[in-house]
This record gives sequence, structure tokens and C-alpha cells, in this order.
Amino acid sequence: MNRDWITGWCWRCEATDVLVLWVGPVHSAEAGEAPLYYCLPCIRRLEELIAAHHRA
Repeated sequence: MNRDWITGWCWRCEATDVLVLWVGPVHSAEAGEAPLYYCLPCIRRLEELIAAHHRA
């Protein structure tokens, strides 16, 4: 798993030219697989959602 921050585009909030981290592959029935990148605020939100899922 790649844990290097790069400058790029956040797939969640669509911010451009920000530091993003690869969070995994995403799969599309029509277009195949692509790398999914999130910026730090979006990663924090994702972590909150995962924690809420496990608390439920």
C-alpha cells in the first residue's frame, strides 16, 4: 500500500493541487479500476464514517 502524499486531485471534494493520499482502488462496472485519492480533511471524514459504522 502506498502511503506517500502527493500533490493531486481529491476524488471526494474535488480540490485540486492539494496533498492527497491513495486510499485504495475503486471499481466501476463501466470503466474498470482507478486509484482513489483523498485530501486530509476527506480522509478524516472517511475515518469518522468508518468509526460510526463500527459503533452501529
